[in-house]
Amino acid sequence: MTDDQEVRELLIQAAELPDSVQPPVQRLIERGRARRTRRAILSAACAAVVVAAVAALPSVLSGAAPKTAAGHAPSGLIGPGTPAESGPSAAELSRFRWSALPSSPLGHRSNPLLAWTGKELIELGGPARQDSTGAAAFSPARRTWRRIAQVPDSIGLTGAVTVWTGQQLFVTNGRFPSEWPPTVGPPAGLYNPATNQWKTVFLPRQMEGLAPVAAVWTGRDVVVGFVRALGTSGKLGVAAYDPATNHWRVITPTLPPHHPCQYIAMVATSNRLILWSLWDRVQRYKHGAAGYSGVDVLALGQDGTWRDVTGRWPQGQTVTSPVFTGSAILASPSQIWCGTFCSPPYTYAYPGSFADPATLHRTVIPLGPLGQANPAFAWTGREIIAVNLDMTGGRPPLRPDDMALYDPATGRWSRLPATPGYPSLVTAPVWAGTQLLALTDSGALWSFLR
Repeated sequence: MTDDQEVRELLIQAAELPDSVQPPVQRLIERGRARRTRRAILSAACAAVVVAAVAALPSVLSGAAPKTAAGHAPSGLIGPGTPAESGPSAAELSRFRWSALPSSPLGHRSNPLLAWTGKELIELGGPARQDSTGAAAFSPARRTWRRIAQVPDSIGLTGAVTVWTGQQLFVTNGRFPSEWPPTVGPPAGLYNPATNQWKTVFLPRQMEGLAPVAAVWTGRDVVVGFVRALGTSGKLGVAAYDPATNHWRVITPTLPPHHPCQYIAMVATSNRLILWSLWDRVQRYKHGAAGYSGVDVLALGQDGTWRDVTGRWPQGQTVTSPVFTGSAILASPSQIWCGTFCSPPYTYAYPGSFADPATLHRTVIPLGPLGQANPAFAWTGREIIAVNLDMTGGRPPLRPDDMALYDPATGRWSRLPATPGYPSLVTAPVWAGTQLLALTDSGALWSFLR
């Protein structure tokens, strides 16, 4: 092994150590990189890594789980369950009305990231006037915005995935920033509203070259799913991060043969993690080609084992924004899935559904007043608010911002008032406990509240 290779390997090892011992070990290793007498320094660094690892052993045994064989993960991945369903009734929601709130201090934005923390709506990024790392938070209780710590340059927001852990917001797009030394995995960030600070963490090196597609909070771990969709060579990666121990575990499942993953969706229920892998492959012949596609459904249980639970899950449609309600898995309307080499009509032909978290038996939600307009579903705790984001025309005529309400108890849809003036929404509105918050591309904020 060359000196440079040894430095790289030592830095990777040091990145696995607890925060308290990383800095001095990394400084020692970097000294070895800078000096000509590197062999002796590197030997000392090796010893330092070993000593630091031994010193950290009690914390590893008490919290961080050991590495395991592919397709398995230590038990205890799922933490406290989702709270029991609660929220306004359909009758109460029918009396809600829109009202204007103070505008975001970030102003005009394009595709910012929005997250609800339980107390505040966090807005991150959205390129505007060369500012792509701005950040702000809105408190419905105070009806005020505040600027928060700017997103570090090393944490990319374009195409990023986010998830709220109950205390911190996890964000990553899985890419190396320009001129970033590739001695550790791609960076991710944890934002803590209580301290108004960002912490940088590094993804496992095994995820390098893959793009994060989905992230969920299990009650104990952040689980991130990564994909490299390259036709017949699509690759899947899954990793779990425990914020309490600052430790990653690679928990990638083994997919069925000849099912290269192109896209995924994930949800954490009260006792397992469910992953949908949308796959396709193309078989080429002398005078043409044939395409094959489908959906594999895998479940990671408390025993740390992945199981194929595909059963009769529909093979010809995507899985959109699955959410665990506490008693069922809610999926928004989906479109045709026939692989990356086919050209289905651009229509969301399939309605949303509820799935039993134990059996995955689906109950289809009938199409409502918005028809096949690709409405985004917001779960209020008891009801569904569907919001039309971008489709116009159709029968009956629809406009962006048109809304409807679905009551699972009665199986009935009803219309709700659209945002006044039909402004352009930057993303799907966010349910904030007692109200729906909608942010427009101009930075205006609207509340749908009784």
